[in-house]
Amino acid sequence: MEQRESRYNRNPSYSSADGDETAMYRAMIVDDEQWVVKNLLDAVEWPRYGFEIVGTETNSPRALQLIKEINPDLVFIDIRMPEISGLELIKRCNELQLDTLFIVVSGFAEFSYVQKCMNLGALGYCLKPIEEEEIIPLLKKAKDKLDDRSARDVPSLMDWIMEDKQESGERIGRLLTNAGMDPARGLRAIACLDVEDMELLRPLRQLKLSAGSGKVLYVAEETAPDSIHSHLLAYRGKFRGIGISSLVHDTAQLREAIEDAELAAFQYFIAGGSTVCVANVSSSKGFGDFKQLTASLQQQNMSELLALYDQYAEWFRTGAYQMKHVFYLYNTVMSTIIQSQRVEEDLLAKYWLVDYERLIERYTDVDDLIQDLKRMSGAYLGGLYHQGGQIRSDSFSAVIDYVNRNFHQNLSLQMLADEFYMNRNYISQLFIKHVSQSFTDYLAELRVRHACELLRGSNLPVHRVGERAGYPDAYYFSKIFKKMIGKTPREYRSASDAMQKEQRAGTVAGTGTGTGTVGRND
Repeated sequence: MEQRESRYNRNPSYSSADGDETAMYRAMIVDDEQWVVKNLLDAVEWPRYGFEIVGTETNSPRALQLIKEINPDLVFIDIRMPEISGLELIKRCNELQLDTLFIVVSGFAEFSYVQKCMNLGALGYCLKPIEEEEIIPLLKKAKDKLDDRSARDVPSLMDWIMEDKQESGERIGRLLTNAGMDPARGLRAIACLDVEDMELLRPLRQLKLSAGSGKVLYVAEETAPDSIHSHLLAYRGKFRGIGISSLVHDTAQLREAIEDAELAAFQYFIAGGSTVCVANVSSSKGFGDFKQLTASLQQQNMSELLALYDQYAEWFRTGAYQMKHVFYLYNTVMSTIIQSQRVEEDLLAKYWLVDYERLIERYTDVDDLIQDLKRMSGAYLGGLYHQGGQIRSDSFSAVIDYVNRNFHQNLSLQMLADEFYMNRNYISQLFIKHVSQSFTDYLAELRVRHACELLRGSNLPVHRVGERAGYPDAYYFSKIFKKMIGKTPREYRSASDAMQKEQRAGTVAGTGTGTGTVGRND
């Protein structure tokens, strides 16, 4: 018996026949006859079709153990074997909920056995001795199925990270193991914004989580202290911002790590250029520095206000502040201005910025934000806000109609400003005035409502639903959806499906009773 050493590199790359580099899937051969194993090994140039043989076995109990250990993508398996038949082995793997695909090998046309294997999910079968022209179509079919599964795995993984359930953690752990990563060795989440070179993480042991809207999320293993940070620094200039989370050793910590990495990635907004930032780096400045700003606004001291804004801008440039300070600065100014107009508390909250997407949607960098704060402060001291909340909006109906028709597109305040020749901050104020929502909240409500309809009425994968609703970033879609609905998209679909089944069952039961009554009356 020949048994090859198992290899655990999940998807090494290879060059296909046309020269393109793509993923390599792992395959095993299980047959109690050694000549069949050799026949399969020699029948085809495996890497050419995207597969690497990572193990062979002639003993079925040992084969089952090996499959459980390395979870191969594809297994060629003989139907008739002593101890555990191929049919029984497929059954046991299904019970273990492994993702392995099976192709059945038979020495003769045992169609009853083949049919049973196909009913258990086998992808196809071939007869001994194996010929290349017979096996190649099956390999292409298997690769297409695995490629499709890989594409769906990304948004599913994001859903599992968002759900915080035990079974989700187990599934995440298996995917990380299959990618050659071990949380015990230490993982980091990485958020990349506007990356030019999508291969810059290739040398790292990593798993892409989601991509869209100029943002890509990864989980990567830290092979040595600061190895990820050092590697990415060499690519500075090929991205807008990259954030790296602190080291985590538990899959339950991944959601928080992703949020930390996203926050760190937006540090470019302060730096004004390409940055690589590690999360949780302490800042030398506190929020107390902004108290003087509130007093200057209340005292209507414009010269002092301008001096403070210039001072804050300088401190931001030197790296003394983080993104949370940008929020605090903006919301402090807005609170002081709006509260002076005796606006109700719930309306005041609609003027605040509460996430980084809104911040970068409205401003290009921190200098742009500070210039706008200077403008708003000047308008406030000049009495321009004392209008009783009345804002002329003759063209707002056209703006809102445009948003209602194009919510699934990549919309932003700046795009609306360009389309309707209006100031973007003015448009923002119009939304708050007329629909009591910020532009971002209004847009999110439209998109999530449409996503709910698609989740209830179609079988589209969750990430496709997000794309059609206007969220190409699967992680951001799941985060926004859960924030607004209270469930992840996958949880919402499951609950909706269960409710529809109950309704159908009730309808059928009611129809049956009615039919019986009619029959008795007849």
